[in-house]
Amino acid sequence: MNYSIIGTGNMAHFLIVQLQAAGHHCAGIWGRNEIAAKEISSTFGIPIHERPTAIPDETSHCCFLAINDGAISTVIETIYFQKSILIHCSGASPISLLEQHAANSGVFWPIYSILKWSVAVNRQIPIAIEAKGSCTESMMLALANSISTKAFVAHYEQRQQLHLAAVFVNNFSNHLMTIAQELCLEAQVPYDALHAITNQTLLKAQAENPRTSQTGPAIRGDEHTQQQQLALLSKHPLWADIYESLSASIRKMYRSDAD
Repeated sequence: MNYSIIGTGNMAHFLIVQLQAAGHHCAGIWGRNEIAAKEISSTFGIPIHERPTAIPDETSHCCFLAINDGAISTVIETIYFQKSILIHCSGASPISLLEQHAANSGVFWPIYSILKWSVAVNRQIPIAIEAKGSCTESMMLALANSISTKAFVAHYEQRQQLHLAAVFVNNFSNHLMTIAQELCLEAQVPYDALHAITNQTLLKAQAENPRTSQTGPAIRGDEHTQQQQLALLSKHPLWADIYESLSASIRKMYRSDAD
């Protein structure tokens, strides 16, 4: 399959690496960052399009919008594809953003935290797709299945909920680990002392129902320990608020289970 890409960041790198490994051909790339576009062109041997309207509609089966959600409407303002499928890669944006700019449109969302300096071929990354029309959906599913063993169809409301869940499991958990690292630095104890319990938590969450593997002072109702730990966070009021909010959420969730 021939494809084009608009964008030069993390998602563009991910798509190129995965799709090239699956035997697909990138017909060209365009990006607002000319330096980044030239870097991608040199690294992967991909031609650069002079402007979005120069992207071939006849020879590319699809064009990926590998750009930030807020930039989609602006970047595609002058684009209309009659044959190529116009695809955005956002979990949080509706497919309707593309309806006025292509006869065939879709969504191709890898559910993964993507950083271009650590992109490697990985067929285990789930990909949620959405498309207008059964023929377009079949083509996009085939494309997703060519790079992933976990491709599935998800409409906008489902993707919104899944994106929210991903924020909790990825962005928020990473922030909590960053706080933990800072607390270790303050106490001059090694952060890697938490690696074993971090790995244990992740493995248990995947192998079991995370709801049934909850531990800690909040679920035990250990008020003494919670007050001690809040005192330790007196220099960090925002972290104390996070501690109190999460503890309250745990208490409420498991109180309802008991009821």
